[in-house]
Amino acid sequence: MPFARRVALVCALFVVVVACDRKARPKEGDLAGEVAALVPRVEEEAGLTFKRPPNVAAPTSAQVQAFLRRALDEPRLRADLEAKEKVYKRLGLVPDTLDVRAMLLRVLGEQVVGYYDPRADTLYVVQGRTGVERETVIIHELTHALQDQYVPLDSLDKLVGEDDRALAAQAVFEGHATLVMIGKASRTIVWEQAREAIRDARSSSPAFAAAPPFVAEGLLFPYLGGAEFVRNAQAKGITTARLLANLPQSTSQILDLSRYGTPGNPADRVRFGVRGGARVTYENTFGEFETRLALANMLGDAARGMRAARGHDGDRYAWVSVAGGEGLAWAIVWDTPVEAAEFLDAAATAFSTRYGDVEVRGGTRYERMPGVTGSGEVRELTADGRRVTLRAIDAGGRPVTIIEDLPATFAGFVVDVATIRITP
Repeated sequence: MPFARRVALVCALFVVVVACDRKARPKEGDLAGEVAALVPRVEEEAGLTFKRPPNVAAPTSAQVQAFLRRALDEPRLRADLEAKEKVYKRLGLVPDTLDVRAMLLRVLGEQVVGYYDPRADTLYVVQGRTGVERETVIIHELTHALQDQYVPLDSLDKLVGEDDRALAAQAVFEGHATLVMIGKASRTIVWEQAREAIRDARSSSPAFAAAPPFVAEGLLFPYLGGAEFVRNAQAKGITTARLLANLPQSTSQILDLSRYGTPGNPADRVRFGVRGGARVTYENTFGEFETRLALANMLGDAARGMRAARGHDGDRYAWVSVAGGEGLAWAIVWDTPVEAAEFLDAAATAFSTRYGDVEVRGGTRYERMPGVTGSGEVRELTADGRRVTLRAIDAGGRPVTIIEDLPATFAGFVVDVATIRITP
């Protein structure tokens, strides 16, 4: 999840894995000199050349912690994080008692060894890091400094309410930097071993190991999923320069390279209005990756979550304030009605499980409700003072599913289907 997408970091667990086969040890001394010595190697691996020397600095661990706190405390980012926390708790993806910001500070503080800050145009390597760990950090963050000279990395900050698009771009940046960090071994079977070792190494990092799976997998995705995407793209002759100039527009493209660069295949943009006196207080996108991940966590079945998210072609969710409290409204457009139906079945099971295996009423025999077009299929469950409805509709010839999780006292639907707009 792009909880802290501005913090371009290299994690200690990555360093442990990629460093294990290196024999040479860099000569430590002046950081600027070390960086300069590694520039040719990074340029060769990255397939790009520096336009100007990067700025460098060596902060203390305390200064890094202060940087992370400032990043997570920026007003817009903090409000975004607080809103996401409500959404994820409503879906049962993180515990109700979890302070997500504090958890992220623990995870990132434990893992950050170095980072590149695009706003300051500076590569930072934490003081006290030595040997191959230091070299690996420099290579990874030097790659980010190089990328930033071709496409502004802080452009991700401008993608407000477009997390799926931001995560797709971040996957290219982090995936590319991870492959450069590993070096030529990334093009051999060693990559397969490194990928599994990275996952296994998570258990040796206490804060990361304790993070909810939805959070941990979201943090890993730009590195591992991104590296897979870049490797596959390179194998098909797609250069790094082309990837940076034409960044993927959705995680669907990261998960399936065949959707990248194909007309009509970026995920569509979905918009909708609300009714019944509801007020939208926050809106964003999940995308195929987070939809898959959410279903996998709610179902306790990764394979079914993956299957049910296939065919995802764009979505929008909104956190809404209604009479009686707050809740979630989520609309997803699909490639085909079959895929929409498969998702509806999986989502019904997921919400039933989330609320204690309660009965889901309805199905295809359920009475059509006002405002529903197309199939008119509606499923509903009530539990813990909540009412969850799942609808399958047709919007302009496109199959759409709508999920609403609202206070049980709120009558009817909150999404106004007449206002749904789907655009490329």
